[in-house]
Amino acid sequence: MNKDEFQVFGSLLQVEDVLLEPIRKTQDAMFFYENPEGMWTLCEPEQQGAVQTTMQELASKGLSSKILPTPVTRTDFEKILARKKPTVSKADLKVYERFTKEYGEEG
Repeated sequence: MNKDEFQVFGSLLQVEDVLLEPIRKTQDAMFFYENPEGMWTLCEPEQQGAVQTTMQELASKGLSSKILPTPVTRTDFEKILARKKPTVSKADLKVYERFTKEYGEEG
């Protein structure tokens, strides 16, 4: 794997983490409401029609297929990016570049 492939792989892991964020929010939610289509989505306690329940309680009532996670938002991306640390240091990259110059791509 070359340096660019490592960067792409790291980016893919971040995207995967962002895509899981709505699931995490839904798992942690304490209030849901049933929309006109019969789907349950998380909400604030003040929302009209809010019901204090959890995803697990809805699932135990046979409503797993009716739980609708929130869409991915820009805030989800920002949260994940703020939490992520570089997987390779600048010093590591310099060692890699020096090795590649000395021994070539295939070492």
